[in-house]
Amino acid sequence: MQQISESDKEIAAIVLVAGLFVVFAKAIYENVLKERLTLYNLFHPVKRISAKERLFILNFLKPFHDLSPAQRKEFLRRFAWFKSKKHFVFYGNIQNQEHIKAYVSASAILLTLGLNDYRFEKSIRRVIIYPSKYYSRIARNHHVGEYNPRLRTLVFSAESLKDGFSIPNDNINLGIHEVAHALMIDTHKKQSYEAKRFKVGLLKMNEMYHSEEFISRLAATSYFRDYGKTNFVEFFAVVAESFIETPETFKRNFPQLFEIVRTMFNFDLSDPNWKVKN
Repeated sequence: MQQISESDKEIAAIVLVAGLFVVFAKAIYENVLKERLTLYNLFHPVKRISAKERLFILNFLKPFHDLSPAQRKEFLRRFAWFKSKKHFVFYGNIQNQEHIKAYVSASAILLTLGLNDYRFEKSIRRVIIYPSKYYSRIARNHHVGEYNPRLRTLVFSAESLKDGFSIPNDNINLGIHEVAHALMIDTHKKQSYEAKRFKVGLLKMNEMYHSEEFISRLAATSYFRDYGKTNFVEFFAVVAESFIETPETFKRNFPQLFEIVRTMFNFDLSDPNWKVKN
C-alpha cells in the first residue's frame, strides 16, 4: 500500500482549509448582504444614492411622498440595490440615462414593497432602453415596452417610460406594467411562503377574470383600460398599474379584486398604517 507523503498531506490540508474558507466566506457574504455570491455581484457593489438622486425620486414619484421616514429609508436602500445590480443597456442617443435607470428601479421596488424578496434574480438580468418606439424582432411589431422571460430582459422606450410617471393617476405606467410581467415569472419559479401566497392570488384573479359576471362588469367599466381585456397576463399588469396609481379608487370600485391584489403584494398605499418589509 502506497503511503501518502508529508508534502501531499500538506497540500491536502491547504486545499481543505481553502475550501472551508470559501464556504464560510460565501455564507457570511450571502447572510450579511442578502444576495448570492457571484463575480457580477462582487464587481458591482451597491452605490449609495446621492442627494441629487433622492431629490429626483421625490419629484417624479408620487407614492414616495406618502411613505413614512422609515418606509422611505427602506425604499431607497432597495432602490440603490436594484439600480446598482441590474445591467442597463442604452441604444441610441438617450439623455439623462440616470433618470431612466431611476424610473425602472422605482417601478421594481414599488411593486415589491410588501415582499421580502425584491431582487428579481430569477426574472430580470438586464434592462434595454431605446430612445422611443422600437421594432421588436420577437413580436415583429413596433413596441414601447416588453418583457422577455427567456432572456430575463426588460425592454423600454425611454420616452414612454418617462410618460408613465408624468401623470401619476391615469393608470398607465409602462414601468409598472412590464415589471409586473417579470414578477409573475419570478414568483412562479420560487417556493417561498410569499411566492406561494402570490400564486394563490393569481389563481383567484384568473378565476374571477374568466367568470361571466366579471366579464360583464369589465366590459361596462372604464376604470381598467381596454388593453387588460387582451388576456389574463395583460389584465394582471393593468391591474398592477391601477393598484399603484389609484389604490383608493380601485378599493372603492372593485373591493373583492383589490383585496386579492393587496394580499398578493402584501401592502396597501391607501392605508397609512401599512408597513414596508425590511
